[in-house]
Amino acid sequence: MLVLLLPLVAAILLFYPRWQQRHCPAEEQEYAFVIRSAPHETAKCHRFEAEAPGTGTVWLYLWRDSTRHEALPQYGDTIVARTTIRTNRSIRSAFAARYLLFPAATHDIPLQARLYQRLEAAGLRGDELATTGALTLGYKEDLDNELKHRFQASGAAHVLAVSGLHTGILYALLLGLLTLGGRLKPRYENRLGRCLLSLIIIAVMWAYAWLTGLTPSVVRAVLMVTLVEIGRMLYRQSLSLNTIAAAAVLILLVRPSDLYSISFQLSFAATAAIVLVAKEFERTIHRQNWKDTFLGKVLNWVLGTIIISLAAQLGTLPITMHAFGQVSNYFLLTNLFVMPLAALLVPFGLVTIALGGSWLGILVGKGTYALAWLMNHAVGWIEHLPGSTTRVYIDGWQMLILYAAMCTGWLALHPANKKRPGRALWWLVPTAVLAALFCFRFAKA
Repeated sequence: MLVLLLPLVAAILLFYPRWQQRHCPAEEQEYAFVIRSAPHETAKCHRFEAEAPGTGTVWLYLWRDSTRHEALPQYGDTIVARTTIRTNRSIRSAFAARYLLFPAATHDIPLQARLYQRLEAAGLRGDELATTGALTLGYKEDLDNELKHRFQASGAAHVLAVSGLHTGILYALLLGLLTLGGRLKPRYENRLGRCLLSLIIIAVMWAYAWLTGLTPSVVRAVLMVTLVEIGRMLYRQSLSLNTIAAAAVLILLVRPSDLYSISFQLSFAATAAIVLVAKEFERTIHRQNWKDTFLGKVLNWVLGTIIISLAAQLGTLPITMHAFGQVSNYFLLTNLFVMPLAALLVPFGLVTIALGGSWLGILVGKGTYALAWLMNHAVGWIEHLPGSTTRVYIDGWQMLILYAAMCTGWLALHPANKKRPGRALWWLVPTAVLAALFCFRFAKA
């Protein structure tokens, strides 16, 4: 199974380049580092995820003594320093240059800027313009640090990064438009019609992925849509852990350095958790009679949002604590506000871009502005609630131990093992041991 091949591929990509480059000499050079994360506190230094031209993403360490009388750098700040980048700690560097099979594809920033100007021509301004541009185009040049922090603290930072949420909305729109809400959906036996519909969807989705920058999150989402549509053409159901593993393997074969990307890790962790939990939720919902009523559909949506949010948060929690050192406490409340607004703002923004500065575009732009204003203020309100974030940092080993405990715990609660109490109890033993080990290491840190 592809799920079993993924750890092997990850191990090769992680350890072979480090073994190969262990004795490479490091040269001291001057770099301009752009901070891309909150500080990770350690006993002796502050650690940041940063980017520099020609190096990709690296860990930047600042000794505590050097920042005693100065404020710590914030997300988006630039630090100019003469230092050495060690290849065994570099996330890309020589590893990317030597082991990429193909160069990473780039997107057309000038095209993004021209489309972004169409939003301005439709009357959008300020933070609402920046939010709409980030959601629809992946254009983040006008997002200021305060707005970014507002979304991060409230647990809505995933909305600003084009990912599965955005591509899912676009996919639903495409499917609805091409089939007129299901009225023109090709019959099951009409293979030509099914193939033509799937090919159009795949082409549009990849065009959108290229426009928004081919980031790991959007590539993962569009690649999964592609695999699902190919499965439909072959009369197969393909949305499973195998689909996720296949998407990860294909991405790493083309861009191995994405393995070190926080976006890649968060994207696949969240998707895997959602797939594992969502199926059980759907089975439970389908047993209920109230799901066909209007109130039942509303309750179904609320419960679905809560379950998906919990699953995604649980799946990404160890990475979040390790990479960002903080946890958003009101993520459920945030998603109940943000999800429906994003589902409306993305199509409104795309229509506004298409119409531009015409009178109809300005009219639709007013609705787009209102939705963006509601989203920004909802996120800001949640950010200012008491205890909106908790600072918690775990190291790499603690992260792996926590994931191992989650996996064994899930196996203990898996429906296939519920019918065999002995097997479920057997999986609870390593879960308890791993949980105790995590607590011991966390208390000792």
